Amino acid sequence: MKMKYSFDWMKVGRWVGRQQMIGVLLLLLTVVSCAIENDIPYPIVEGRIKSFSVEGQRAAEGNQNPEAIIDNKARTVTLYVNDSVDISRLKITQLVCNPANATLLVDGSLCDDETKFPSTGFASLDSIPVSSNTRVDFTKPVAFTLHTYQDYVWTVTVKQIIDREILVDGMVDYVIDENSQTVLIWVEKDRDLSNLQVTQLALGGKYGSVYPDPTSITDYSSMLTFYVRYSWEDETSGTKWKVSVFHSEEESSIPTTGELSVNAWSKHAYVSIEETSAEGWTAEYSIKGKDSWTSVSTSMNGGLCEATLKGLSPNMTYTCRMKDKEGNVQATSDFTTESAIALSNGGFEDWYRSDSGIWYAATQAEVTVDSYLWDSSNSGSGAFGFNPTIESLDVKHGGNSSAKLETQYAVIKLAAASLYYGRFNELVGTKGAKIDFGQPITSRPTTLHGWFQYDPKVIDYVGENQPSGTVKKGDVDICSIYIALSKKIYTIDNTDISTFIQYATDDNIIAYGELPIGQCVDTGGQWKEFSIDLKYKTLERPNKMYLIIVVSSSKYGDYFTGAKGSTMYLDDFELIYGEEPVMWN
Repeated sequence: MKMKYSFDWMKVGRWVGRQQMIGVLLLLLTVVSCAIENDIPYPIVEGRIKSFSVEGQRAAEGNQNPEAIIDNKARTVTLYVNDSVDISRLKITQLVCNPANATLLVDGSLCDDETKFPSTGFASLDSIPVSSNTRVDFTKPVAFTLHTYQDYVWTVTVKQIIDREILVDGMVDYVIDENSQTVLIWVEKDRDLSNLQVTQLALGGKYGSVYPDPTSITDYSSMLTFYVRYSWEDETSGTKWKVSVFHSEEESSIPTTGELSVNAWSKHAYVSIEETSAEGWTAEYSIKGKDSWTSVSTSMNGGLCEATLKGLSPNMTYTCRMKDKEGNVQATSDFTTESAIALSNGGFEDWYRSDSGIWYAATQAEVTVDSYLWDSSNSGSGAFGFNPTIESLDVKHGGNSSAKLETQYAVIKLAAASLYYGRFNELVGTKGAKIDFGQPITSRPTTLHGWFQYDPKVIDYVGENQPSGTVKKGDVDICSIYIALSKKIYTIDNTDISTFIQYATDDNIIAYGELPIGQCVDTGGQWKEFSIDLKYKTLERPNKMYLIIVVSSSKYGDYFTGAKGSTMYLDDFELIYGEEPVMWN
């Protein structure tokens, strides 16, 4: 607080009487209060959407998970719904915010009843008054503002999937043009178009209707007109569709199964076929069941015809086919991309302190059932009453908290604070500990992205086995962050350097990346963004994979070397799934 005015009260007293003095005092107090600058900043409390559900919610095509796709960095929510609901007045069934008391604002013109829309998030419809109305027009992306001490605008997009299934006896292929409301169907050459059996023509989706009934009609020798009514439309509504059936004149265009090899990642795939004379061939891919193909050029590699498919979506099923230079399909294969698995508690929002006083970067439930993925040096030093890794509510990049790692001296040894994807194993007497590095994962990320702060001190402890040419007493401490993908879980005994992982030469290490040592330095009290690419030794996927992430406030803490008081903060860690990995040199 800063005061900009002062007064000579003795002079004022000589100029005015008692009653006048009171009035002057009131006036001066008003002036002084207006002259006070409030230079205490509001705290930064980021408003986040934790979960979002609507009626009719379903998974994206080719996906299995119906949950909303939430991107904290872009502040977007994407949901998919089936064709049973009207997205122009779609009911929200759950909208959980963090913090829970954040004020929720939405454009009133998009609400069914603005006065009855909840002002804060809600876990279910049962948790808000019965009179509430959560229906919103989602025909276009909708902006939701979460107000804490600041405003955070989130964009929610709802995509409706209408399952238009077509089943015709002898059908070879079909095309649905939703813009022109036109359907083209090809059947085998020997089929009689005037006596055709149509099993299904669900142009209105699973919940809509088509009239007249296509299954009651057998003569498709000429173009026919049908009317489609969606589930949310009344009986007077109907959209005109035109349906035409043709003979397939090119039998060679009928896809057949060939020896097509596919190595599918989250957002790209490598396809190949054994063929010595495949010059001019092309690869095509489409979401399975759709007839919208993307063409990709191929290249020859020895006896293999190869192509890389990019721009794919995670956990989606695709059909890929290889065509020769005449346009004939030589091989086809269906494949499903890997999921873009999120990093558990990457924002370091979940923390729990056990009855024994040990801090965990996890929820109480996860610790209770032993399902947490992050562990720390606390499990070893906690036995001596030290927690080098704890929650920080004061220093944070996003959300409500971050992880604080501080190198400490625990009884007889230096205890560098660490946080890692794995599990504490056991103490090795009073000399050290065994740690299991790695947690199971079924996808292959390309990058670890996040934020950190680092305040190093001068190294005052050097272990007996410290490698030469690294650091010495009197040097400024350095931190470390690294990530690896392995074929097994590694048990490290920090009293036995022969158990340390040799990332460059170990064949069980699939990929590895680390924060360059030049960036493992003092950040001057500021948050520093980082991206660590996983450098892959092979593109092939093993049967089992394990994710290793290790962060330490003292890089050589494994050797009991570091500086007491070196402090590191971590926040907003995430796995990135790019369109092509960096390869190991």
